[in-house]
Amino acid sequence: MEVVSGVGEIITAGIFSATLSSALTSLISAPKVFQAVCKDKLFPYIHIFAKGGGRSRQEPIRGYFLTFVIAVGFILIGELNGIAPIISNFFLMSYALINYSCFNASLAKSPGWRPAFKYYNKWVALFGSLLCIAIMFVVNWWTALITIVIVGVLFGYVAYKKPDVNWGSSSTALLHVTALRATYRLQQTEDHVKNFRPQLLVLTGLPSSRPDLALLASQINRNVGAVVCGQVLVGMFESHQMARQTCKRDTFIKTEKVM
Repeated sequence: MEVVSGVGEIITAGIFSATLSSALTSLISAPKVFQAVCKDKLFPYIHIFAKGGGRSRQEPIRGYFLTFVIAVGFILIGELNGIAPIISNFFLMSYALINYSCFNASLAKSPGWRPAFKYYNKWVALFGSLLCIAIMFVVNWWTALITIVIVGVLFGYVAYKKPDVNWGSSSTALLHVTALRATYRLQQTEDHVKNFRPQLLVLTGLPSSRPDLALLASQINRNVGAVVCGQVLVGMFESHQMARQTCKRDTFIKTEKVM
């Protein structure tokens, strides 16, 4: 690059600047993301890194130290070209997941997803995701497989554990879209005896206040139809704030698996 450039020193300065910028970005951003993962308790034995420090008591001091140790460890290997394909593949995987997240959010029509870029297109995002995965195999096929396996194991573990965290994810929005589309199709389809499903409206009030009635409806339904537990409130809407909050905290349906 210095040979074809009019001023070779500018190329050298640009390489140093880009390297320093990437290093600082990874050193600062990675611990913050890791701290957020630790706070959500997605994985065991890493909760100690969730604690913040500094003046704001929010800075991931322990995460900074861990990042520093990992970086120095790779430098001491003395063969950066040997680990470069692994690092490149993990970066490409993160770019692939970001592109797919954009595509999935657009496909789910999430109200919180409003890209302002004029020429944004969800299919371009999907193409970018597939292109990143293809480049991973071009760089090094075995490190690409290792990266995909590691990411797949981490995703499978989180999906299996089902942590009690609500991110408002695009996958949840996609479930809403799928359910609405299926409901619209059912409205356009005539009922048939072969496809009969009991749909029960049970005026239980709070389900936990009349558990026998809710469980009876669940037994009739046998997990093949729908049970809707209803409560009639008489009076002004504003006067029932406490009742609505109580309904939200009522976990009887979830714990007893009333369907």
